[in-house]
Amino acid sequence: MQTFKRVLGVIVTVISILMLVLSLAGIVGTWIVRADLATRLVRVATAAELRVTVIKGGLDRLDVAIGQVNALVAGVEQDVQAFGTDVEQNRPLLTAISDKLGVELQPLFDSVREIATTVGETVDAVNTAIEAVNAIPFVSIPAPTLAKANKLSQDVETLGTQVRGLRAEIDAKRSEIIQGTVSIVTTPVAQIGGVLGEMQQTVSGYSQEVGAVQEGLANFRESIGGWLTWVAVILTLILLWVAFSQAAVLMLGWPWFSGKDLLARWNEPAPGEPDAAEAAIEDRVDQNEL
Repeated sequence: MQTFKRVLGVIVTVISILMLVLSLAGIVGTWIVRADLATRLVRVATAAELRVTVIKGGLDRLDVAIGQVNALVAGVEQDVQAFGTDVEQNRPLLTAISDKLGVELQPLFDSVREIATTVGETVDAVNTAIEAVNAIPFVSIPAPTLAKANKLSQDVETLGTQVRGLRAEIDAKRSEIIQGTVSIVTTPVAQIGGVLGEMQQTVSGYSQEVGAVQEGLANFRESIGGWLTWVAVILTLILLWVAFSQAAVLMLGWPWFSGKDLLARWNEPAPGEPDAAEAAIEDRVDQNEL
């Protein structure tokens, strides 16, 4: 029986010491990891914020460029309305329209397409970063809708197709237009105006959505330090409880291992003072004498 208690005491002592060391190491590690994790998360959030800022700026530039294209198309429509019955007067007007569609509109269209492509690529990168952040429990940051970026790209391609088609139609039916058949120009111009109007609405709504994403990332970045500290404090309290409980188990199991009670000396009387048994005997003798 004594051997069994001794073996059991060894097991309990070793496990208690191991758990105690691991608990204390865990407390230190918790705060080291907390600092490193906070730095990494702030870096990720800051990078995502910068990309969202790029998207916001791109959408603003895209809105301006679409407005310029819209103004140019409106000018073409006004030029078409100026067509009359005089063929010689219509000829320079058609030349001006063709120049606007080719010389002036093409650079604006190229700018719109470039900005829309950049916005789409940046949105994809931002979504990847936000998905990684949202994998953290209780964290939910809105992500920009990739479908809207794709729609902008599709609208740009549709716009380019319509502009190229209009130019080809003008070149093919130049004589008819000069004769006054302006519907050849006005119909596709109206279609182009409709596409531009949809693009402006998409850009406006998307800009508001991206603004909400930017605000969400900023709030997350500012709160990282606070909630990581709370997590670290809770883990520290849990590990402290484990450490104290293992210390108590160690004190209970040590006598089985060594045969010595760690608390025995705390119960020993101070020098010159009788222990509890002697004091009880003395009190009983005093009472009998009385």
